[in-house]
Amino acid sequence: MSTSAVFRTLTLSRYRILPSCQCKVELLKSTPHSFSFVRTYASAGPARRTGDDKIPYRIVRVVNPDTGKLDPPARLTDVLASVDLKASRVELVTEDPEPVVKIVDRRESYEKWKEQKKAFRKGVKAGEQKEIQVTWGVDAGDLKHKVVKARTELEKGYRVDIVIAPKRGQKLPKPDEMVARANEISSLLLDIAKEWRARDIQKTITTMSFQKIPS
Repeated sequence: MSTSAVFRTLTLSRYRILPSCQCKVELLKSTPHSFSFVRTYASAGPARRTGDDKIPYRIVRVVNPDTGKLDPPARLTDVLASVDLKASRVELVTEDPEPVVKIVDRRESYEKWKEQKKAFRKGVKAGEQKEIQVTWGVDAGDLKHKVVKARTELEKGYRVDIVIAPKRGQKLPKPDEMVARANEISSLLLDIAKEWRARDIQKTITTMSFQKIPS
């Protein structure tokens, strides 16, 4: 039997081709008595974030659930040992510039992932943009609302521009205060998004462009 005929026979007998995920089988290497295969899949939606002992780093930093800030570096094994893994999940949220993990409710994490897949199937186009405006003097309550809105759009797959601008009647902050405010907002999205291009800094307006960290 020819190599191509053997390949077709093995493909049909060992794998079922599923149109829903557009699975295909590729021949990597063949000899008269040896075959190696790899199965590849077209994207069927966002994958879940890498979690628990699948995280490929020995040392990580944990997003503190109370402050939202990063705890000092710790061994992944110690982090996992401190968590009830039946109720919670340790998720890798970013690798750049260092591996950062977050402890989340296992059930909530799964439900959020299902919502992401649902949004993906609805067909949010890559690169679609949303804009959220914030004033330099924004109070804590309004800032929290704006950040929640940004996170919601990011979860749907949109890129989000956050524009910080002056409000009439408000005192304009000093340049170093502007930088501090922009950094504060960026830190509140650290676990879900990164700035995908350089900040657009004008005299009184700063624009930050965020996109969701790939799962």
